[in-house]
Amino acid sequence: MLTEEMVKRAIGASLKKEKTFLAYPVLLLAALITVFVLALLHQAHDWVIFGAIGIPVYLSLGLLGSLSVFIHRLYYHELKGESIDYKEIFKASMNRMWNGVFLALPLILTHLILWVLMGLFYLLQGVPYAGPIIAVLFSMLPFAFMMVLSLLPLGAFFILFYGSTFFAFDLKVDLDPVRENPLSMAKNFAMATIPLLLGILFLGSIYWATMELFGITQNIVALSLQRLFLLIPFTFYLTPFVLFFFHFGLESYRHFYKKG
Repeated sequence: MLTEEMVKRAIGASLKKEKTFLAYPVLLLAALITVFVLALLHQAHDWVIFGAIGIPVYLSLGLLGSLSVFIHRLYYHELKGESIDYKEIFKASMNRMWNGVFLALPLILTHLILWVLMGLFYLLQGVPYAGPIIAVLFSMLPFAFMMVLSLLPLGAFFILFYGSTFFAFDLKVDLDPVRENPLSMAKNFAMATIPLLLGILFLGSIYWATMELFGITQNIVALSLQRLFLLIPFTFYLTPFVLFFFHFGLESYRHFYKKG
């Protein structure tokens, strides 16, 4: 029953038009960064694409981290039943919003370090005679690198889900609830993440089908503009899913940490 109430409150807060128009520009900016990087990577070498494609992903996570700070502070006042002054809350949140931006920096550095290590392995396996032997004996290394690269975004989202409240209110990090209720915390994280992933999958399939049928591949400028125009409705319809992720994150924090 408690979880159901948390979900209902989070859904109700996520459908408010004021928050939609606050969050939508941030998602649109993340889409613009992605389109710009994809344009730069047009016809680039596969290895360059592999290294650079993570940059817009992690920059977008940094933008979402800043957005989450503002959304959490707004939602905190809503849950308290207090009147909301968006301008004042935004001013009070400015310094803390940088905490969310800094989330992207260690992710980008880790991605680049792993990219360089994988590049060294790629060069080593090209050494005559010894290269194939190295590639066989140490084949688990690129597997491990790829696994870390795959887990990085998941770990970042988990930090974004529970850590946004710490960023928003400058709280001391407390890992006791993680040790005491790991499955329950993972369940709440999944409850917020699965709708977001389903939303991305549904909208992404529509985006992909549209680009497959009507995409302009001959001109990179036209292609980039087409991507951008398609991402305008994509990000708009995705906004409530992102807001629910943040709102349910604060609900989960209050549930497990018994604060607020």
